[in-house]
Amino acid sequence: MNRRVFIFMAGLGVVLAAVLVLSRVDFGGGRNAGGLHAPGLAGRIGNLESLKVVHAGNEALATVVRGERGWAVAEKGGHPANFERLRSVLDALSQARRVERKTALPEFYSRLGVDDPSGADATGYLLELDYGGRHPPEGFIVGQRAGAGMAYIRTVGEAQSWMVSADFDLSDLARDWLDREVIDLPSGDIRRVVLDRGGGDTLEIAKEDAGDINFTPADIPEGRELSYGSVANSIAGALANVEANDVRPAAEARALPAAAKARYETFDGLEVRLDIREEAPVAETGAAEPTADAPRYWALFSAVPLMPEAAGPPETPANKEGGDADQAGETTEAGDATDAAAAAAAEAGGSGNETASEPPAPSPQERAADINAKLGEWAYELPAYKSDQWFKTMDDLLKEE
Repeated sequence: MNRRVFIFMAGLGVVLAAVLVLSRVDFGGGRNAGGLHAPGLAGRIGNLESLKVVHAGNEALATVVRGERGWAVAEKGGHPANFERLRSVLDALSQARRVERKTALPEFYSRLGVDDPSGADATGYLLELDYGGRHPPEGFIVGQRAGAGMAYIRTVGEAQSWMVSADFDLSDLARDWLDREVIDLPSGDIRRVVLDRGGGDTLEIAKEDAGDINFTPADIPEGRELSYGSVANSIAGALANVEANDVRPAAEARALPAAAKARYETFDGLEVRLDIREEAPVAETGAAEPTADAPRYWALFSAVPLMPEAAGPPETPANKEGGDADQAGETTEAGDATDAAAAAAAEAGGSGNETASEPPAPSPQERAADINAKLGEWAYELPAYKSDQWFKTMDDLLKEE
């Protein structure tokens, strides 16, 4: 190689190196590696009106819409959305930084999961952001993970795909876009449970004291005994840490046949009522024989206080001084509960002049109002290990004869 050729090749190498460096420098427009994939999105999120999540086959998993009472899922009748998932997705999208250019050829999109989600085999998620006219709508196709904290992405309308530094919390299950928390009523709070499947088929379990470990069924047949001591406890624990598999408006579920009812009474005077409705399995179109799918059960919740507001009788000269013996003997359950709670508080808190470290526990009236406000408009499909408890019979709890 002569000197002139060598100098030419060296110069060409310098030029190529410069081009490579410049192609990876961010000039503020976000079109190069190092820049934000969606510049300005963080400032637009405050005007966001809806986020639509579309998966394979153009299936709309969820349209999360801003409403008067917060974010809700349109496909589920406006049930509250999983706000943490929504926030996580928007944060990841607005903060995603471009790391490396990837393919701009449509025939290779599917390898990264950034192909159009209309295909039945598409693996990515189309995120459609609508601002109610305050800003043009935007669309992003989030593809497969590209390693820890990395993902592939392509903006709708652009050919170029990118690897970005972002961790998207996406799910192809529609239920994961819902606020699935229903109720948490620990079995330790439960005093009595009554199951009613209609036609006189009832089952009652209870325990005398909150400190008791096991629940005992009422009216055990003579000569029979429980399979084991804690066999009824799972019934009492069915309302602890409940998350729904699915949700629908209560009015839809009330049109279904009644399957069972349940009442859960707590030691502090709250009763939670469940109305269980049965939805028959849908046979497959053109199937030669009925499907083996089990029916779906939908639970409607309501709550009532079991005792009146523990305010006590109005003050009169008689009861101010203690009243007569008859009046003293007519103490209500509510008064007993209030006196016991006051005594326990006095014993724990000393003179009573100290500032309470914790706010007082909500009353049964307040708890009932909260449950009715949160759950009253909805019917929930619960996991089978929860809903199965409401169909147990006495024979299920006893040893075989």
